[in-house]
Amino acid sequence: GYVRIVQQDGSGDVVPLRGRAKLQVVVGAPAHDTKGRATYVPRNPRELVRTSSLKAVTQVAWAGSFEGQSTIGVGIDRARAFRAFVLDSTTGPDRLVIDIATR
Repeated sequence: GYVRIVQQDGSGDVVPLRGRAKLQVVVGAPAHDTKGRATYVPRNPRELVRTSSLKAVTQVAWAGSFEGQSTIGVGIDRARAFRAFVLDSTTGPDRLVIDIATR
């Protein structure tokens, strides 16, 4: 959901995001295995995906993984309607979709 600031998991540090609105996405999935080894290490935690071709999204940033959950911050040009859902897959991992209105 929308928040004033997105905080990094564990430390509580602010995750800086471009855009006037900040969406915090939290999933109940750790980014490490049972031995504590990272299973997801983004090349650039502040820029997970290119957003230059997106109408509303200004930035997607990694906010970490702690105590069984992982968090991503999404910077948006302004607060917009959104919906979230999971696409079930029979051939690989399921996918979380964040659909943000552009009209």
